[in-house]
Amino acid sequence: NQIALQQDVVYPSWFNGSWIVQSSDLKNSSENYLEYEVKFKLNSFNEIVGDRSFNAFSVGKAVLGDKLLSVQDDPKSPNRQIATFDEQIFLETKVIGRNQSFQNRSVFFVDELALQIFHNLDISRIKRVETLSKFYVCSQPSSTFEELLEKTICGEQWQAVYSAPGENLKSKPLKTSHYKLIFRHIRRSLFFIPRRKSF
Repeated sequence: NQIALQQDVVYPSWFNGSWIVQSSDLKNSSENYLEYEVKFKLNSFNEIVGDRSFNAFSVGKAVLGDKLLSVQDDPKSPNRQIATFDEQIFLETKVIGRNQSFQNRSVFFVDELALQIFHNLDISRIKRVETLSKFYVCSQPSSTFEELLEKTICGEQWQAVYSAPGENLKSKPLKTSHYKLIFRHIRRSLFFIPRRKSF
């Protein structure tokens, strides 16, 4: 609804902090998994939200490498971003629909529908992208102190790409994807000393 789209996704408390995500493509097992960092933090209402620009840039870099130059959030809305690529290409992403639910205080679902508008010097192209995500704290085989510190979040993500609104009356997706996600918590030491690289 309209009120929900004025707000951000609010995550369970166990998302708070920084994580290394391992993403595996379940529809193409021959591909290596991707690895990237994501962050979740408290907002002004004491709610856990994602660091959207950091997270989008981190995922984009893992997929596209140096082609992605920057990602910026719209300061007036948590649901709009601009990504800048080389060769003067821009991607505007606008969330136009969202549902989220927290079942049995243990499984968290987020479903988002977004418009992706690609701009370059010649033409603009529009696609609709729906992303359904399911998250839960991974079950621990044992409970030693070290394993409890290494808390992990398990997840699955389904994504469907559709043509632009009005282009086709049929709702069949142009492309679908299915990913397995593992979040491993990053423990920051107060006495951490960066290691020098040896050349």
